[in-house]
Amino acid sequence: MKDAVPLMSMPEIAEMAGVKRPVVTTWRRRHPDFPCPVDGDAGRPFFDAREVAEWLALTGRVERHRVEEDLSLYTLTRLGQMLPGKDLIAAVTALICLRSLEDDAPLADGADGVPARLRDRAARTDREDELLRSEIDAIPAHCSWLAGAVDDFVEAAYGCGNAFERVLDRRHRFDASGLYAVAVAPELARLIAGVSGVREKAREADGSVLVTDLAAGPGDFLAAAARLLRDDSPMFTAADPDPYLVRLTRRRLAVQEIPPLDVDIRVGDRLPDEAGDPDVILTQVPYRPAEERSAAEVLAWMDDVSVRLAPGRTAVILGPANVLTGELKPFSKEERARADLLKSGMVEAVIRLPGGLVPYRPGYETAIWVLTSAHDSRWRHRVLLADVSERTLSADVVDALIEDVVTWRRPGFAPQAHARRFATQVSVDDLVTTPKPLIARPSTGVANPSAKPAVTMAHANELERELYWSGVRAYVGVSPIRTGLAESAGNRPPAVTLGKLLRDEHVRLRQGSRLKPEHLGAGGNYAVLGALEILGRRRTGERMIDILTLTEHYPRAQLTRPGDVIVTTAPEFGVMVDHGGRSLVEFPARILRVSATGRDHFTPRVLAALLADNASARVAGSVRPVRRLEEHRVALLQPDLVAGLDALLAALEERRRAAREELDMLDELARLAVTGLGTGTLTLDPHVSSPTSEKETDAPA
Repeated sequence: MKDAVPLMSMPEIAEMAGVKRPVVTTWRRRHPDFPCPVDGDAGRPFFDAREVAEWLALTGRVERHRVEEDLSLYTLTRLGQMLPGKDLIAAVTALICLRSLEDDAPLADGADGVPARLRDRAARTDREDELLRSEIDAIPAHCSWLAGAVDDFVEAAYGCGNAFERVLDRRHRFDASGLYAVAVAPELARLIAGVSGVREKAREADGSVLVTDLAAGPGDFLAAAARLLRDDSPMFTAADPDPYLVRLTRRRLAVQEIPPLDVDIRVGDRLPDEAGDPDVILTQVPYRPAEERSAAEVLAWMDDVSVRLAPGRTAVILGPANVLTGELKPFSKEERARADLLKSGMVEAVIRLPGGLVPYRPGYETAIWVLTSAHDSRWRHRVLLADVSERTLSADVVDALIEDVVTWRRPGFAPQAHARRFATQVSVDDLVTTPKPLIARPSTGVANPSAKPAVTMAHANELERELYWSGVRAYVGVSPIRTGLAESAGNRPPAVTLGKLLRDEHVRLRQGSRLKPEHLGAGGNYAVLGALEILGRRRTGERMIDILTLTEHYPRAQLTRPGDVIVTTAPEFGVMVDHGGRSLVEFPARILRVSATGRDHFTPRVLAALLADNASARVAGSVRPVRRLEEHRVALLQPDLVAGLDALLAALEERRRAAREELDMLDELARLAVTGLGTGTLTLDPHVSSPTSEKETDAPA
């Protein structure tokens, strides 16, 4: 059975190649050498997986080592479909663990009765049946091919450790929802291990450090810590009520070359006190649906964790964002409990995370609390807040967050000497005296507190001059706004839905493109316009895409034309006009383009204004907007009114643009002053009059 040809559907090919399903259809149509179907029908064809993998590697669409690894894993899942998903994962991980513990000795030797031979090897290696013996004993006799398939997979993955992690990274392929339900994204596990400072603690203790998880699940956090401590001598303790997950975690750490004597993973709801005082606790609040989640219980659970921390120890807790960072009812017992934790001085950092990091529950919003028993720290009355909920948790973001946290309030570091990328210091008193959400974004455009005062002063002087001329322009040579509005006794103009305008082709609709975050950056050829840009929550131009990435990955994407109206209904209704064009619109935003037949009734500005005037707010708690985009109604104005309204809107836009520029400069000047005075890099000259005086302003000649 090992030599049977694994078949692959088109969606599975797309997953292997890391593309969307329609891309595979395009490949079949455009490339005559694409493998032909070997089974199925025209509606659902199946392909030889080996032929597909070879084609992807030869054409450079996937690196050969990765496609070979994916093919081996795919073969395992296909051939193992006769076993329940959890049983197959147990068997595969047990075999990988056995091979690892036996110095990477191959599992299959070509002899008959492989399962019996494997049982003998498992009995010798795991005499007390703590890791793998039961799982290998349970492999059916007709699955003798499994040993060879696991050997192939380990070779393709370049080792047992990589193979084991690859199985758990792709656990959704094994149809084991119970195991997948407790998974977290690998980036999140690395972040939690990193902000704990476990590596630094191990170095301080000559490699010896005790890491604990009070709700271990499949051991995602412990495995992330083990990877950081490859060159040290860590010990691990943990508890979980599911014996299946306990044994899986033991195998996972064994494959990471952690000696069994240094691992104590127990079955149960709690870890007994005799398990030892951990140096680091990495854990998560046990999940509950929102309607069953009690904020008081979550905070009580976190308080129990804090009690376990001896001086100098650290805990990192993953939990629901609405409790850890959200707004709690003022003066409620939940708000008081959170305030008490903050005032205890043990809360070092609070990080609001993006969604989707618990893949099985995409709607579950999470946050992290970092607790440190540092009662004698001079910084105990301050807390570090970070909000990356609008960012992808990429490797770069993870590294920056780790550096932000470990260089603050830890021994050997001076917090004021480190510029933080995402985190902001906040006084605990400010958070608890007037209860508020635990969210603070670092201010933009503020000079680095460690920058030279001369550089900061030069920037401040430049802002003063710009504000001077802004004031001059506001009162000299600027015509007043004349709306021309007057009472009318006429009838109300007719109104039609946007859907009818689309059907009559007065307006044309273009869909936005689904973009991958890793393809976007601060530099590029084209600005990306998504929901946050349209809603004014992100500046246009912060996200760009270069022309090579656009042509390679999004060959069917269309750039906007000058005057296109960009609209979104998610997360709420928003609309803007792209006057310059040549931008890339990101789904769920869409493009509305006024056609030649629609210009009598609309200009882009007028259409956008009428749509905004007809917008409806989404009811709190609802998933969908009140109306679909096509159901929005707009008034059909007379042509002379359209021209007059367009001119008025243009004048108002220009005045708003100038006002925004002045507001931005005022905000930045205020931040420069407050930051400079707060860090001691600037002071106030008592001989200079206040800005409200009549003294001559330092303006350029």
